[in-house]
Amino acid sequence: MAGWKCTARGRRGHRRLKVRAQGDGLSAEETARRIPADVVVDVEPTGAMIRRIIGDDATDLDLQAREVDDPIDFTSSDYGRDDPE
Repeated sequence: MAGWKCTARGRRGHRRLKVRAQGDGLSAEETARRIPADVVVDVEPTGAMIRRIIGDDATDLDLQAREVDDPIDFTSSDYGRDDPE
């Protein structure tokens, strides 16, 4: 078996890694390899998670109307000037 060095923040971190591994039925080494993938990879798509939490029923939200600014006209001749004439 290849050597393995745990850099899990000292003894407490190493102990927590072993407990997690035991709970998952894996070795500490395998658990340490899987942790980055578990953090980075989305196991459940966001839309599916929202449907699971909220359900499939559509809901209208009563949002207050808000004032919207006109979009910036980048083609205007005075665009970029501090003092438009």
